[in-house]
This record gives sequence, structure tokens and C-alpha cells, in this order.
Amino acid sequence: MFEDYLLEVMVSLVSGFLAFRYTEKFLPLQADRRGRAMGLWLAVFVLGQQLASRGMEFALPELQQGIYGSMLGLLAGTLLMVLLQRCFFEKDMTRQIFVLASFWAGWGILRFTVSPLAHVLFDWWNPLWLYLVEESMNRGIVPADWLVANLAMLNRVSVFVLLTFCRLVQLGLLALYLRLIVVNFPGDYKLKGQESFFLLIPCATALVIDLTLRVMAFSVDNSALMLIYDRTPEILVLLPVVSLLLLGLVVSAVILFRGLVQSKEEEQKRLLLEKGVADVHRQVHELEDIYGDIRGLRHDLRGHIANLADYVERHLPEGGRELEPYLSGMASTVARLDFADKTGHALTDIILHQARQQAEKRGIGFSADFHYPREGSFDVYDISVMLNNALQNAIEACEKVSGGAIDVRSYLRGNLYFLEVINDYAGSLQWQEGGELPSTSKEDRQNHGLGLANIARCAGKYQGTVDIETSEKDGRPKFCLTVMLYQRIS
Repeated sequence: MFEDYLLEVMVSLVSGFLAFRYTEKFLPLQADRRGRAMGLWLAVFVLGQQLASRGMEFALPELQQGIYGSMLGLLAGTLLMVLLQRCFFEKDMTRQIFVLASFWAGWGILRFTVSPLAHVLFDWWNPLWLYLVEESMNRGIVPADWLVANLAMLNRVSVFVLLTFCRLVQLGLLALYLRLIVVNFPGDYKLKGQESFFLLIPCATALVIDLTLRVMAFSVDNSALMLIYDRTPEILVLLPVVSLLLLGLVVSAVILFRGLVQSKEEEQKRLLLEKGVADVHRQVHELEDIYGDIRGLRHDLRGHIANLADYVERHLPEGGRELEPYLSGMASTVARLDFADKTGHALTDIILHQARQQAEKRGIGFSADFHYPREGSFDVYDISVMLNNALQNAIEACEKVSGGAIDVRSYLRGNLYFLEVINDYAGSLQWQEGGELPSTSKEDRQNHGLGLANIARCAGKYQGTVDIETSEKDGRPKFCLTVMLYQRIS
């Protein structure tokens, strides 16, 4: 019948659209024009499904409604979607398999969510339809001859409306199911073999149970299909519940997988942080010794240069002029050993000195008013990690703008210690989904973008917080990082 064919085409069109949108969330699109690619996808998807359906109808009519027909239909749809994925999207085998398995598992199992609904609606509709026809004829609302002439057409329209409603419910649930998977999938994470197996198990379970339910839902008796709903009415409730639970199993597996991925990333970040802290612990004593040696060497050299200058002036009044440039150069060299920042601790002196030198080499303005909080209960390693990460991020941000500048300072407010770093930046930030910190723009996110996370972890040891604000000053975007720490003064 025409209306059945029309409904099939409409369902194929909407399901094809959902398949395209679902696939592009996992695989990069190869085509330059998305709209054109979607149009071709829909045309091939609808045409392919209709050809497969008509082919089975004519070639294997006895199998079309049975379990083998369902299996052949599932296989045809899967092969069609594989072909479309290879034509329109970049190749990623693990993601492709997951997209196929999860999509067709949801589509197949949702039939048994909507099938009881259709059964109940038609049971209610038949007596309602007879009642409406009788009332219309008895009350003269519709002429009897017109009603008799158009009764078959009206019945077909009503059946079409009911079937369309059931199909819309099925497609709506499918869209919600796919949306939940997309929202909870861990972004651009690269799936590995064992991880994809973990995600495919629930999908395969849903597909197998779908086929099993098809076998159980229909039985052949005198060449007529007998619905099991008439024999066991409880199935009308249990079957949709089981179907939705199976879909919930697939979504739950994705949510659990996202949690495992996040835990893995957190563990990697924690190990990197611990490694960084361990490196600082190993080097800090050497740095303090070197810093002390430099201060002693600077003091001794200045004394030697002063003695030489005095000797030249006293004993070589004329020839000493030739030595003046040499002694002046030595004095300038010694002056370079003098750190511009006296923070109150050797390690933070060195960090600021290195950052200042890096900024000067890159043409970045640098000003500092930082003091190490000796009165508090802070660990110098934590302060150093926060200061170093903040300055490195600021330098990287200023490299992307012309005439960038960095301003770092610290101050006390009662028992609160503040570290503040303000710098110019390009004016665009990528924020972590559901997070409070910007994410890195670098491709290797497992080994980059840890600076702010490390600062937040160190601040957490002291009941502290990390606040990020952006503003505009003199027509230039400014990035302001403020770390607040609570200090326990004994």
C-alpha cells in the first residue's frame, strides 16, 4: 500500500539523518561541504534501505517477516552504513565499529519498546473507531452514503496516523539514546582495542537479545503470525522495560568508560606532578648551593675588581687607562650575576630570574613584586610549582601577541596569601567541558595543559582556590590568574 511505503521512506529519511549526525560526532567528515555530503548520505541511505526491503520481499517473501528476515535486514543496513562511512568520513576502525554496533542495537531494540504501544493503541482504536462511525451515522453528522463510500479510506488514514505516531516515538527515543551516548563519550579520546571491546559487549548483548525477542515474539501457527501479546499480556509492560534497560546498559557502559578515561588522565597528571615535585626536590639543594656560591663569588669578584682598580689608579696613573675598559667589562659581567628579584628564598629568586631572562629574549615586558611567605606554613616546593607554572603559561601566551607584558605580584590579607599573574593573551580561550579551568590548545593533551591543573592541586593543599578572569585594558585582552592560599601562622 502507498501509505506503508510512504511511512517506510519517512522513517528511513529520519533514521538516516540521525545516523549521519551520530557518525559525525565520532568521525571527522572528509567532504568540504557538509550540506551536500548529508544530502548524498540521505539519498543513498533511503534508496539502499528500500532496495534491500523490496529485494527481500520479492526474492525471499517467506523469510521477510521472520527471524532470518530481521537478520538480513540488520546485515543490509550495517553494510550500507559501512559503505557510507568509508565514502564520507575519515577511517577509524575502532570508532566505526562502535558507531555501527551502538546505532543498530538501539534501532533494533527500540522496536520492542514501541511494538507494545502500537498493539495497545490498535486494541483501543478499533472499538473507538466503530463507536465514532455509528455515532456519526446515527446523529447525521456525516452522510451515510459518503461515510460508506469513504470508510476504507478513512480507516487507512487513521491507521497511518497511529503507525506514524508509534514510529515518531521510536525515532524520538533513538535520538535521545544517541544523544546520551554522544554527550557522555570522552570527546576525541583515541579508542584502543581492549577499550572498544569493553564498549561493544553491551551493544552486542542488545543485538542478540533483539534477535532473541523477535523469535519469542512471533510463532507460526497455520501459516499465520500470532502475537505473543495476546497470550501473555504482562509482556506488554515487561518488553518495553527490558528494551529500555538494555539501552540504559549501553549508555551506562559509555558513562563508566568516560569515568575510567578521566581517572586514567587524572592518574597520568598526578604522576607527572609527582615526578615534577621529585625533580624539584632533587635539584633544590643543588640550586641553593649554587645560589650561595654565586653570591659569594659575586662578592669576592667585586672586591677583587675594586682592589685592581685601586691598584691601577695608584701605581699606573697613565697606563691604567688601557685597563679601564677591561675592568669595566668585568664589573658588568659580575653585575649580571646579581639577581634583580630578592624574594626571600633562593628557589623563587631563581624561578623569577629565569622567567625574566626568557621574557627579555622574547621581547616581553616583565615586572615583579613577589615575596616568598616565610611566616606561613607553606612548602617552598608548592609555591615554586605554582609560580613556575603560572609564569611559563604567561610567557607562552605573550609569545602569541605583539608587545606582550607580564606582571607578577604577591600580597597578604590577614591569613590569606595571594599570588597574582597578569599577562596579555590572544583573546581566545578553550574551556574544559564542565570544568573551571581553560584547556590547552595543543594537540598532545595528555602531556600538555597541566600547568593550571598543577596550580589547582597545590592550592588545594592549603584550602586555596584558583580564579581566572579576563578583561581588557588599553585595548588589549588581559588574562589574570589569582591563587589564594590560607596560611596557618603558628
